[in-house]
Amino acid sequence: MRRLLITGGSGYLGRRLIALAVGRWQITATYFCHPLHGDGFIATRMDVRDAGQVAALMAQVRPDVVIHTAYTTESEEAMQRVIIQGTRHVAQAAMGIGARLIHLSTDVLFDGRRGHYTEDDPPSPITPYGRAKAIAEAIVAAEASDAVIVRTSLITGFDPPDPRTRWVLDSLREGREIRLFTDEFRCPVWVTTLAQALLELAELDYRGVLNVAGDQVLTRYEIGVRLARFFGLDPAGITPALAAESGLVRPLDCSLDLGLARRLLRTPLLGLDEVLAVQETMGINSQI
Repeated sequence: MRRLLITGGSGYLGRRLIALAVGRWQITATYFCHPLHGDGFIATRMDVRDAGQVAALMAQVRPDVVIHTAYTTESEEAMQRVIIQGTRHVAQAAMGIGARLIHLSTDVLFDGRRGHYTEDDPPSPITPYGRAKAIAEAIVAAEASDAVIVRTSLITGFDPPDPRTRWVLDSLREGREIRLFTDEFRCPVWVTTLAQALLELAELDYRGVLNVAGDQVLTRYEIGVRLARFFGLDPAGITPALAAESGLVRPLDCSLDLGLARRLLRTPLLGLDEVLAVQETMGINSQI
């Protein structure tokens, strides 16, 4: 059985990756703050900021594939150390043992002025997080020539709910006002879709950048309204707002062109409406 190392295994995506890979891979999953427990994988604490610790674990596990999901948005200093330096340490260590690296990136490394970005579009970040992820991409491209850089969007899920979905549901149930932007466009991706695509890429020879997201462009407001209705809540509690008038520096249209991923992958890139339809057949909307 081939060996898989997942960084950020205690994160929302990391946990779904573990669940889908158990029985198919010999898994080692890392965490930093939140210990992992479960069957079918080995959990170990690793600080990606520590180059020696990363190299030692890679040498011990000797994974065939590394899926690097660890990140932070805590502060600019933390992003420098975790996203930039941490990615350098992971990429160098992976290359040092000949492991294939799959690096998770983001759609917010673009300025959002036009949307429908392709894999050939260069990063144009306007936020600290976007800048950190753009630098991390450059590091991976330089350090790991056969790596895959996966640009994705808002990660959604319902079993359990992702943090953004939980915030929307809790706010509406508790009567707290929500303001969501009608001029900020994204391609929300189901966590299961993204995890399946990453594991599929682990078996392929593709290298370079690949956009992997949900095949439906929606505003933040449209996402919130759909979630409210799906869970039987009144979307009138969501106030439409404009990011352009908020005073915040945010990329407005980070929609991704998914043409290449649709041709390359067997994994269906479900849009949010399709995901909700699947979840409804499973009765998820009555369980949360």
